[in-house]
Amino acid sequence: MKFASCRAANGGFLIDTFSKEYNKTTFEKSEFVEKSAAAELFKSFDYIDFVCSGREMLYYARNYPPVKHSYLKKIVAQDIESETPFKEENMMIEVKNFQKGSGDMNVFAVEKDVVRKALLDFDDAAREKVRSIVPEETLFFKSDTPLKKAIFVNDDYSLMVFADGQIVRNGGLNELRSDMLAIFGGEDPQAELDSWLSVAGDLSEPGELSDIEVRMRKTVISFFEKIFEFFAPFAGDAGETAVFIGGVLPEGADKIVRGMDPSLFSDSSFIVYDFAMQLEMISESVDNDSTVNFATGDFAYKGGFAFLKKRAIIAVLLYLTAIVLLIAGMEARIKYLDERIAAGEERTKTLMKEVIGKEMPSLRQALSIMDKSIKGEANIADKKSVYPYSALYIMEVIFPYFTFEGSTIEVSEISIKEEGKIRVVGTSNTLDDINKFTELLENDQMIDEINRGQINTRGDKSSFNISFSYAAPKKEDPKAKKGKKKGKENNDQER
Repeated sequence: MKFASCRAANGGFLIDTFSKEYNKTTFEKSEFVEKSAAAELFKSFDYIDFVCSGREMLYYARNYPPVKHSYLKKIVAQDIESETPFKEENMMIEVKNFQKGSGDMNVFAVEKDVVRKALLDFDDAAREKVRSIVPEETLFFKSDTPLKKAIFVNDDYSLMVFADGQIVRNGGLNELRSDMLAIFGGEDPQAELDSWLSVAGDLSEPGELSDIEVRMRKTVISFFEKIFEFFAPFAGDAGETAVFIGGVLPEGADKIVRGMDPSLFSDSSFIVYDFAMQLEMISESVDNDSTVNFATGDFAYKGGFAFLKKRAIIAVLLYLTAIVLLIAGMEARIKYLDERIAAGEERTKTLMKEVIGKEMPSLRQALSIMDKSIKGEANIADKKSVYPYSALYIMEVIFPYFTFEGSTIEVSEISIKEEGKIRVVGTSNTLDDINKFTELLENDQMIDEINRGQINTRGDKSSFNISFSYAAPKKEDPKAKKGKKKGKENNDQER
């Protein structure tokens, strides 16, 4: 994006060119452009900020009641109509409080015809790109240093601005140009002056100047002395004074002004702003929405759609990118959650198989069976759901074997491995209880491969480590069954 901040001056435009990428603004160059060339240059800008002449402006400050802005503008308009020959319908009025906490409102008013005349310098295409029309007086409030007074020096007028009003003097930089032309006595003084300015050195170094440069330096000093002498009676207290120069001067002229005798102007030192610095201040103020802007109503910014279209496209692209990233993030999150859920389900199945003996349709159903079994409320249908080799079934059968009445057995560990391999570790006060526990295991048809291990007795405690296998009910050996059957037939015959 490319934009300009400019002001009309000496039959052309003083222009600052800027480029902007996102929120980063870069200054490119300052230049003076003839009107004939300005139209072509303005085509390259997305928008233009324009500084309006302070000479045509009615500016003052007054304490107004704290009311809505629309009501305040109505009160201001009534004051202007009663105190000046201007009428509200012919005026553009803006009110700002630049002096925070003072209570005074700064009033800027200009006739609509003045704005129309100023915009005639732009062709139709450029007029539509004028984003703001800013009174130059606002620069007084935008300077880096808090000021009580400022002097604006432009082509054909000079302006002294205070916090509460302004004074206008006819005559400006055109006088200086006329005085500089008088130094050259050839057939074309203007060409000689232009040629000299293109190669002239810094006039602020008096010890190294040629004769013409010395005369030029004196001319510059004499011109600003006249300006300061005119405004000196109104200067008031000592302090810094901003000098805003709205045109191109010989190199070093700004340094000459800064170094002038402060006693010329109520012992005031001078802060000098050239046109490039002023135009940069204007563009910053408009960007921050902290200035007065007369580009409203008939003069409203009409190039906004083209300007906003680029921003809209960028905004849409950023929005779509954000949506894509959001969807991608959601997909990744959903995939992650699916993997966690799948892992959880797999773990649940394994757990159910270990505890119940087989995979159940749901964890809730498995927990319900476990709860009923532990509480002794399981019915036949529930028990059919609990399979051999399951932790729940084995514990339901084994627990009674060491919790018989009067048992002193304390089990510290039960480990259940695959296919019903079980180990019980614990202690007892008597060997009899351990023997009874072992006897109960031996009498269980579903238990075999009992290994009592080693029983250690220390003091009144005996520790044991018993392992065994738990299986489904054993099927009888067919051969044994036939043997029993033959034995039974023989007995029958003997009888």
